[in-house]
Amino acid sequence: MSEVRDEVSERLLEADFDPIDYLNDTLPSLNLTSQGVKQNRTSQLQSSWTDIQSQVSRLNAYNARASTELTTLTDEILRSGNKLAYEVEVLRSDANSLFDLLSETLQEDIQQFVREEVSDESGITPNEGDAETAPVQGTKDPEFMQQLRLLGNVKARLEEVIRVFGDALKWPIPPSDVSVASTLISVSAPELGVASSAEDDKARATIRQFREELSELLNSEGGGIAGLEAANKRLVEWQNLALVWKGTAEEKARNRVVDGFAKIVDDRKRQLESHNRTRRPQYDSARNSAQPSRSGTPSLPAGGLFGGLRKLRDEIYLD
Repeated sequence: MSEVRDEVSERLLEADFDPIDYLNDTLPSLNLTSQGVKQNRTSQLQSSWTDIQSQVSRLNAYNARASTELTTLTDEILRSGNKLAYEVEVLRSDANSLFDLLSETLQEDIQQFVREEVSDESGITPNEGDAETAPVQGTKDPEFMQQLRLLGNVKARLEEVIRVFGDALKWPIPPSDVSVASTLISVSAPELGVASSAEDDKARATIRQFREELSELLNSEGGGIAGLEAANKRLVEWQNLALVWKGTAEEKARNRVVDGFAKIVDDRKRQLESHNRTRRPQYDSARNSAQPSRSGTPSLPAGGLFGGLRKLRDEIYLD
């Protein structure tokens, strides 16, 4: 049946389909000339009749198959229409539930992530000259825009939290550096095994990478003030990241690592300050030597002039 359907559908689905051309191509041609014998005419008509019946049967089969498929598609469309209406109703209900959840139930929780906006910061009332611009200034965004802006702020805060915790997961600490202690009971740490040694090596390799990153920042931009500022900025990020473990057993170990990084930055800062102090006296001495002395330079011509006048006066008195 599929072969019949494919063969017939290829011709029927053509853009330039012509029924007359189709029948002329599919049905056999008749040669009913006057010279033909009556028996030959009869055999040709019987053969044509057989071909016509076969072609009509194929068209009927294709028509029945197409009608069945059309009925099936119609039933599916009707069923999917009800299903689509049900899904739309479910989505509308979910949207209303989300709106109620954000506007009522989670309002206090959302305010913890979003700062309250001050509507009137200046407190100055518009005067008579600003009467035309007052309605424009007093207009507020639609409620859905405020809610979208609120959701955007919440999303940004959540992404920041996710980023911080992602960076925290990339900073392991050697288990041997963590002291298991309490304020009342001191618990001795268990002996390190093969797994703990592997974790120690991995954590120390990460710390070495951090130290190399800090050294690269210090040596960037010629190792000057720009590199020191970049390294100091990275150090502040590590200090803020260490606050994630505040109050835990890993707090002291991570603070020791950050303090080690801070010592490297402070050493470079003192080195730059010392270098600047040593260069300043040399610069001052070179500047002073380049400038002529005010007292020495005019004294020579002034002394020679007054000496000559003094000698001239003595000669006059002697005469």
